[in-house]
Amino acid sequence: MAATKDIFSAIVGAEHVLTAERLATRNPGYCADAMGAAVLVRPANSAELSSVCKTADALGIGLVPHGGLTGLVDGTRSHPGEVIVSFERMSRILDIDPLQGVAVVEPGVTLETLQSELEPLGLMTGVDIPSRGSCTIGGMVSTNAGGIQVLKYGMMRENVLGLEVVLADGRILDLTNTLVKNNAGYDLKQIFIGSEGTLGLVTKIVLKLWPIPASACCAMLACDDPEVLPALFDKSRRNFGADLMSFEAMWPEYYDVTTSQPGFGRPPLPSGHGIYVIIELCGQSDAETEARLVAFLEPLLDDRTIADAVVAQSGSERNAIWRSREDSDAVDSVLGASLSYDVGLKLADLTNYAVRLRKRCTVKSTDIVPYIFGHVGDGNLHVMFAIHDGDLGRREIFDGLVYDTLAEFSGSTISAEHGIGLEKRAVLTRSLASNTLATLVELKKALDPCNTLNPGKVIAADE
Repeated sequence: MAATKDIFSAIVGAEHVLTAERLATRNPGYCADAMGAAVLVRPANSAELSSVCKTADALGIGLVPHGGLTGLVDGTRSHPGEVIVSFERMSRILDIDPLQGVAVVEPGVTLETLQSELEPLGLMTGVDIPSRGSCTIGGMVSTNAGGIQVLKYGMMRENVLGLEVVLADGRILDLTNTLVKNNAGYDLKQIFIGSEGTLGLVTKIVLKLWPIPASACCAMLACDDPEVLPALFDKSRRNFGADLMSFEAMWPEYYDVTTSQPGFGRPPLPSGHGIYVIIELCGQSDAETEARLVAFLEPLLDDRTIADAVVAQSGSERNAIWRSREDSDAVDSVLGASLSYDVGLKLADLTNYAVRLRKRCTVKSTDIVPYIFGHVGDGNLHVMFAIHDGDLGRREIFDGLVYDTLAEFSGSTISAEHGIGLEKRAVLTRSLASNTLATLVELKKALDPCNTLNPGKVIAADE
């Protein structure tokens, strides 16, 4: 450890190489083993990171990149003998061009920080996720983050115009063209988006920006029959078109947990319904947008497609509606800990998947309750289970429930937005054909032949 510290201190400075004692005081985030390595380095720029990568590659030292540590698939787990690369010093907003509609940022910038800088300019990022206060732009690129506005703005893949990337051998790829239309050769940046730091380490991001809508209005709906969900979404999409920003759903077990926690206040709608839906749309004025939403809801209430509804009349009411959806950490309060899954299905299969999963859980044990919620418009459901702290060893039971049910639906995926990391690596074959997986391995070996970058994540070294 002392030799490793000296080697990297010569590159980034001794004060920016942290060892075990200082690492023990750092918050590991959602991956309990994130601080398993004995050394952490904090490069200040791409040149220092290039030297770090070149040195690690030559010495056979694995590098594990850390951003905001909000990932949910053990993608930041590290081990003794590896070195953590933290991007906390690379946290500058380098440029905001309102006319071009782009921002150039370093990977350590948090989403909330960037949003705060953009808001006075009337601009915003297309991707927004609940962990905005701690998640970093680099981590969002690494996992191809999605969130609650994918319907209108797309995932990170659609919002990244350019990247600067350091490869395992220290080469720096400048892919930072800021043009919206650029068709000169292969679009190399795309192979790094969603690669979880296994192919290259991102040091600069060019983000597409969007005008903040003139107005936005959201409502929560309650339906007694979850089976109306696909048709309700289709009707919403046809009615609002490109103005439909979000269409989210919560099954009752999840809604009851998030709205009953201390300090929540009065739930937006009473408990006891079969499913809860959040619709948010944008428009040209508050009055016009609200009128459109109310006009859409009234006939659905009349014909009992929906049993109840509330339209947010203030910022605090909107926040309460969204808190009921975004505060998934509330599931931890049930038994002390939780497991989280992230699956994708065809829109027509969403409710059937939930029905079969809940039935399979009941058959397995009446104590196993799936807490289901997600981005209906994207075909993305999140499934959580409340567990005791010591129950992680029983994970295969919950994996079987989620993935065996998923296997009954063609065209599904084990990961819609969280990535693979270590947690889902063993089940990646459920979503990828063997020749596709083999091509991923070839790409990894071409760009990182010594398996230096985030070793073991996404695919095993010996595959």
